[in-house]
Amino acid sequence: MIGIYRFVNFRKSWLLVVSMVISTGAAGVLPPVMAVLTGRVFNLLANFAEGDDVGGEIVRRSMAIMALGAASLPVVWASIYCWMALGERQGFSVRRRLLDSYLANAFEWYDAREDLAGKFTQLNRSVEELRASSAEASAVLIRSLVTIAALIGTCFHASWSLTLVTLCSAPLIIACTYFFSRLVQKYADRENEQISKASQLVDWSVNAAQFIRLSGTELREVQKFKGCIQRSAESFIRMCLYASLNTGVLRFLTLAMFVQAFWFGSTMIRKGRLTVGDVITCFHSCILLGSTINGALHQLVYWQKGTVAANQISKFLETSQVLPAQQSGPQFAPAGRLRGDICFKDVDFTYPSRPQEQVLRKLSLNFTAGKTTFILGKSGSGKSSLANLLLKFYAFQNGSICVDGTDIGYLDQESLIKSITVVEQRCTIFNGTLRDNIAIGLDESKRKDEAELVKLVCRISLLERFIHDLDDGLSTVVGNGGLSLSGGQQQKVAIARALIKDPPVLILDEAVSALDVLQRSLIIKAIRAHREDKTTIILTHELDQVGPDDYCYIIDQGACIEQGYGGQLNIDSSTNFYTWKHLHHDEENDTDISSQLTSVETPTDVKHKVFESVIDFEAETPRTEKEVSYFSQDPESCMAYTSYSRSRKTRQRVLVGEQSEKIPSISLKDNQTLVPIHLILKRMFMLRRRRILLLLGVLCSLIAGAANPIFSYTFSYLLNGIAPQENGVGSDGYLLKWSLIVIGMAAADAIFNFAKDFLLGYCSECWIQQLRNEVMQGINMAQLKWFARETNKASEVSALLLNDLRDARALASDFVSTVSTFMVVSSVGLVWALVSGWKLSLVCISTFPLIIFFSAFYGMLLQKQETQYKTAVADLENLLYEITNGIKTIRRLHLEASFLERYSKLEEKMAKIASRRALSTGLGIAVLEALTMCIQAILFYYALTLVFKGQYTTNKMFETLTLLLFTIMTSNTLVNQIPDISRGQRAADFVFRMIRETKRVSSAQDSLPATGEIEDLPTVISIKNLTFAYHTSPSINIFDNLSLELPAGTTVGIVGESGSGKSTLITLLTKLHEAESGTIQIENKNINDWNTRDLRSQIAVVEQRPTLFPGSVRENLVYGLMREVLEVEIYDLLKYVGIHDFIKNLPLGLDAPIDQDLLSGGQAQRLCIARALLRKPRILILDECTSALDPESSHIINHIVREGPPARLTISITHNVDMMKACSELVFLKNRKVAGKGSFENLYMQNKAFQTLVSSHY
Repeated sequence: MIGIYRFVNFRKSWLLVVSMVISTGAAGVLPPVMAVLTGRVFNLLANFAEGDDVGGEIVRRSMAIMALGAASLPVVWASIYCWMALGERQGFSVRRRLLDSYLANAFEWYDAREDLAGKFTQLNRSVEELRASSAEASAVLIRSLVTIAALIGTCFHASWSLTLVTLCSAPLIIACTYFFSRLVQKYADRENEQISKASQLVDWSVNAAQFIRLSGTELREVQKFKGCIQRSAESFIRMCLYASLNTGVLRFLTLAMFVQAFWFGSTMIRKGRLTVGDVITCFHSCILLGSTINGALHQLVYWQKGTVAANQISKFLETSQVLPAQQSGPQFAPAGRLRGDICFKDVDFTYPSRPQEQVLRKLSLNFTAGKTTFILGKSGSGKSSLANLLLKFYAFQNGSICVDGTDIGYLDQESLIKSITVVEQRCTIFNGTLRDNIAIGLDESKRKDEAELVKLVCRISLLERFIHDLDDGLSTVVGNGGLSLSGGQQQKVAIARALIKDPPVLILDEAVSALDVLQRSLIIKAIRAHREDKTTIILTHELDQVGPDDYCYIIDQGACIEQGYGGQLNIDSSTNFYTWKHLHHDEENDTDISSQLTSVETPTDVKHKVFESVIDFEAETPRTEKEVSYFSQDPESCMAYTSYSRSRKTRQRVLVGEQSEKIPSISLKDNQTLVPIHLILKRMFMLRRRRILLLLGVLCSLIAGAANPIFSYTFSYLLNGIAPQENGVGSDGYLLKWSLIVIGMAAADAIFNFAKDFLLGYCSECWIQQLRNEVMQGINMAQLKWFARETNKASEVSALLLNDLRDARALASDFVSTVSTFMVVSSVGLVWALVSGWKLSLVCISTFPLIIFFSAFYGMLLQKQETQYKTAVADLENLLYEITNGIKTIRRLHLEASFLERYSKLEEKMAKIASRRALSTGLGIAVLEALTMCIQAILFYYALTLVFKGQYTTNKMFETLTLLLFTIMTSNTLVNQIPDISRGQRAADFVFRMIRETKRVSSAQDSLPATGEIEDLPTVISIKNLTFAYHTSPSINIFDNLSLELPAGTTVGIVGESGSGKSTLITLLTKLHEAESGTIQIENKNINDWNTRDLRSQIAVVEQRPTLFPGSVRENLVYGLMREVLEVEIYDLLKYVGIHDFIKNLPLGLDAPIDQDLLSGGQAQRLCIARALLRKPRILILDECTSALDPESSHIINHIVREGPPARLTISITHNVDMMKACSELVFLKNRKVAGKGSFENLYMQNKAFQTLVSSHY
């Protein structure tokens, strides 16, 4: 049992533990004291029979019980609060350990964890189960153990012989509990395993929503999820079966064990060895003992879940793998600032997850301090691995790496990370404002200059104009629930974030690949100017960025095959540099446009003076219409960018409006009410297939509830016959008769309790299975705007769907059971009690308003506390999810301290909420127990008074009193379930809202009949008078009467400035958005008449950012295909896109698992292109598909486009000039219309705006 407290720091919590032990011990002895006082009250019956005056004594003894109730309030309150506080401390401790593990684990550990998303959800649930088991469950369990010990002592003090006879079935109870608990644990583990897999599917469906829709795999994802949920449900149902059997057996053994006790007790009274008071005391103690054991055994299920959760957490933490330090001896931080001299010598390296693939081979490189050096190479050549080795995130096998002449094995890793900053190609933007994202890595000593530094780096990274057009400026929220940045905007933010650190060494790893040619050139030049005397290493495949005086290395297959200055390499036709740079001059000898036309000149001098911007970045909402000059370039180049900025301005505002659309949130404010419980139950009773079983479960629940008063009634006759009476009551025949009846009632009680627990558990699981499937269906059918909502983060949706719905399941089963029992007991029991003894019953009923008022107040208070608590937990879990998703960026930028600070603030906020929740819960339970004792004292006093006055017989008194006590205990049970009810009510409310919202924004894509395939007509796509605006900004048009025809058999390039509507056009063609004005026709059929699924099945889109999922290469390639694919076809396509050799050399070939973090951007992109071609699309859309490719790989794709891919129409969105030349026709978008159309040569000769767009290529 101590295992569930393994994460508690007892030294720091000693005062809490001492208070908890004292208060729990005191609370634990309350029931035996109550048993003794009850025995003393009923002893007065014997005294009255002997003619003693008991009038004053009954008052004193009844008041003693009432005083005990009053004394119990602070004791129970303190006990519950201390236990819940201890549970919260353990929860915080576990989450902190998990956080430390996430931040400390080696990169190779993450590389090997394909199931991290599912494991994350499962761990969150484990933390909650561990917290609950070490808090509320432990409070009840430990208090029960104390009570059991005290009750046994009381029983033995009253009569050791009667106690032993009563408890003789205890070993059988323990054996049954052990047997069934093992089975329960077995199937609980299986359920958790399937829930973990389902969590990965939810995560994928949320994070890859657009890709799933374009692939047409919405229903397939839903079916996979349904399979996991079905297997999870089967495991839970088996677990529920064994738990219900355990409950039924234990109830029978517990109730039946009092039969032998009465036989023995009655015999001892006849022999004069025991008094009635002794037997009543012992018997009352045994009754309390039985109910306490039953309650403790019920809590053992939660304790067992906590044990399983603790083991899972420990197992996960044991798999942690610390950073692989490249040790050469004691480590130290270098004195002063690094100069930036870096030397790689004969370095060999393989990734631990791919030991058979040699990434670097005897690689030797030298980077001179204060210089800009380029590393060029194909995708997958090993460029990105250099930064990982330099920062000691992986250990290399042979060779050495030195920084400023010192082997990095001797250098402290933290000092290296602080001095060397890496900007990745697949950059990570964190949830928060733009200012937070940019300034997150700023040193504390520079915080006073934050505003000026942010202004400077935004100017360098060309973010100034973009921020100017945002309503909230730098305070604009980005990430989940905020503005969704494009790939290029993300890269600009990442560059600004790196520049503000002003590191001695800056490594740009394909850091501008998502930008157009002009912006790419401007940013690189600005970085050169800003870092003139600092070491800058640029990893790229763009040879145009290399100046004549820049030293560069060319890497191929992990080895340096060429090095030299750019100017020398460019004029030597024997070099790889020359070959790659002139790859676009293919066999057809394309005409050199730049030699025939007057191009717009661009400066070649690397020294640029950065002008001060006229925009005041300190304003929260910057607004100015002045156009600014960013860098001292020649006039034409400055005008080019100024014109470019103007044209972007309107478009950016529209994008902001689109992405930040306000959709009603499912988050709950403090003043909002949850869905009423009766509506939740009504929703559950809408189950069609299981409705009969559900009604049968309710019927069994009603019968089980009726069994309580009936058992009480039969039990009262045994009580009345405890001593022989003149009318034959208490005789052997009397006891035999009523003993058999009591045993029969105990059996009936056990059977119907088993039936109602299992049937309601089964039906509630079927219900949440249906809800989960309905939500997953809604998620996959919802329009993309739904995913922009703040609360629709993958981690939060997964936690709600797979964790919190378990609380709704408990609400549906336990609450229905308790309410049914309460209805029967309160109606049948009270009516019976009124018929039996109306005077005593009315006294009891008069206390009900107090209980009802308190229950309502307690319920409202706890509902508010539970909502706040769950929201605080979700905030913490979302931050942990963000950390695990962006861990490599966090570690490369040394942002651990920043995220730890954010975590600490959320933790502090949650601790305050948890403390208030513990106080409220403890108060409710304590007041309820005090009220129960006080009501019992009143009933005891009045019941005996009625007997002493001759108005009630002893039999009538026992019959009425027993019925009333069962009614009170049932009410007590119902109120005790209020915390569980609040949690389940919240979960159900959120899920119902999510279902409604996903239906409201459903794409309804299957409402149209099937439309078949695209036919072979001359014109594939015809657009006429298209006017389009996002409905969030209806007054700002993206297109104004745009008309365009795209003929069959062509490869059309869609070009234009960033923000000109290129990507919007693609979303319209794929029905991700719908055009309301004008027409789009595909094969002479209005696009609105096309069945969406049929349309998308014939269109393949290769997105700018590669989308791959954890799985094998084969699974990723055939994703979304509806046909069988031969392996030879796959390999032919891999050769076609130039990645065959890489896949062939993997240990398992096509069956090798994919880790996108270990693939270069080019490798991942070529896999995506191969996947698109496997679909055999009629229309192929390439969205900046060569932005991450090296010249040779780009040449392969350009060649494919030039020759014509196997599609009737190929559309390529591009900024790449070579890709433009490969297209048979270009469409130039500007000012919301088609500004030009024709071949590259014709557009370049005739269109000045187009010349400006591509000028920096020459």
